[in-house]
Amino acid sequence: MATHLATIGLGTSGQQAFKQLVMQANKAAQQQEVVRGVRVRRWEDPSGAAVVLGWRGDQLLSFMPAFAARSEVRLANCYPVREPVAVADVLDEDGMQVTALATEVEQYRHLAAAGRPAGGSARITAFGLNVTVHEDQDAFHAAPKGPGDATAPADFEPFGAFAEPARAQPHARLTGTVVKAERRVCGLTGQPFTVAVTRTAGFEADVCLNDGEHPELPAPGAIISGIVSLSVRLDQPPA
Repeated sequence: MATHLATIGLGTSGQQAFKQLVMQANKAAQQQEVVRGVRVRRWEDPSGAAVVLGWRGDQLLSFMPAFAARSEVRLANCYPVREPVAVADVLDEDGMQVTALATEVEQYRHLAAAGRPAGGSARITAFGLNVTVHEDQDAFHAAPKGPGDATAPADFEPFGAFAEPARAQPHARLTGTVVKAERRVCGLTGQPFTVAVTRTAGFEADVCLNDGEHPELPAPGAIISGIVSLSVRLDQPPA
């Protein structure tokens, strides 16, 4: 199973390497805001790999892997449940709800400080923690299926949103069709990874894949299916 960091080319081999990553990302951060006394710093690599850090003085309060996704999703009733997880409804182009999700939110502290639900457009990333890439729909349908596995090439089960709020997880079972994919290389580490824009049930998401587990670039029409961790960046975070 891949880690969040490995899916965006930031895999670390131990505690010391992780500490070094924190320091490098913090030093190179391009954005900083102060929210309720916490310095929120965001670093982004040209590859799209990103990190959001929360500091109080010299104490690191939070570290969130992120990605500069381009896939857009429309959210409504997005509210925080536990740091850094929020739950939200997903709307279609007509404003009708198509599903719900639990997700990490880059601007979680802004959301919590606002004290009211947010909505609007957001950029969504799915970190491929435990996924399989099938060559096409025929290969997907021919693959053995276990209990709970998707049987349709466009399926989204946000099981992480069904738990009580204090235990909500940003996890989902996503099955979708690859629209396009490209290889990226994180400039900070030199590690390659893949980003596949994938159409699932009602929306598209940027699915990030660990190169060590998925060295081949998926072609358009391939099916990605498995467990992902979700992250969103609100286009207009609450003031």
